[in-house]
Amino acid sequence: MQPSKDICWSLTIGMVQLAFMVLPVQAQECSKPIGKPNMVLAEDSITKVTFGDGTKAKFECATGYIRAGGSLSVTCTAGVWSEVELTCEKRSCGTPGEVQNGKYILDGILFGAKATVTCDTGYKLVGSSVRNCLVGGWDGRVPVCEVVKCGKPPAIVNGGPVSPPEEEYNYRSVVEYSCEKDFTLFGAKSIVCEKDGKFQPAPPECKMVSCPTPVVENGVRTEGRLPPYKHKSFVTYKCNDGYKMTGEASLTCEKEGWSASIPTCKAIDGPTDPGPTDPPAANNHTWAILGSVLGAVVVLCIIGVIYKFRDRFRVGYSGNVATNISEDREL
Repeated sequence: MQPSKDICWSLTIGMVQLAFMVLPVQAQECSKPIGKPNMVLAEDSITKVTFGDGTKAKFECATGYIRAGGSLSVTCTAGVWSEVELTCEKRSCGTPGEVQNGKYILDGILFGAKATVTCDTGYKLVGSSVRNCLVGGWDGRVPVCEVVKCGKPPAIVNGGPVSPPEEEYNYRSVVEYSCEKDFTLFGAKSIVCEKDGKFQPAPPECKMVSCPTPVVENGVRTEGRLPPYKHKSFVTYKCNDGYKMTGEASLTCEKEGWSASIPTCKAIDGPTDPGPTDPPAANNHTWAILGSVLGAVVVLCIIGVIYKFRDRFRVGYSGNVATNISEDREL
């Protein structure tokens, strides 16, 4: 029985020694290493659960990131990994390109960024308005901004576009209208193709314009045509003698009617008869002076006549006396 106890004891001691020999070996292994953000274990290392002493594990940058520096690998030494030196940064997609008649609004050019397209006024987007910065660069294609187009311009009665209408018009194209003979254009003469693909403002209208024949009593037409009076016709009137005009002498037929009210001719008032009333007191002195002057003139005329006859009488008398004396002497 004694030999069996020795054998058991020997086996026990051997097992303990073996355990002490195995433990140091197990303590030298490393579990999976943990890297920094934005990196993962490489394919040849990711499947392992433990790493023996002195073995290496390899990292690589995560999707969308690129190596910025540092070693890719770490080493297991006595159960401890060496420091991770690898650094990763976001991949750059660069410029998304140029958009003709539009532009990008960017929130960055690194992995995960977005580029939103806006077209200029009068242009519309064809395709997606957003591009994403992915591993391989910007996704999708450079979008296209096409010019907005308008269809045929509206037709109008008694008129139409000056030039033959086309099937479509580009943004900011202008269409000009005109009216047929004897019709007048009301509203905007031209319309424009706007950013919403419609013409603005509303097209004009063509209407017949006529004005009633003016009636000016006690007056005559001196200029202008005979009725009917259409748009822009004009007439000029003059009053008869003894009448005075009130209002505008010339009228023009406008869209809303005559440019002014029809003039009138009113009789000119003559001087009033004062009747047999005495002259105003203010004129009495004037009449007195005038009467004195006239009286003096009459007196002077009478005196002149008297003197004239007296001289003639004296000449005649002297001749007669001389004749008588000579006759007496002869006797």
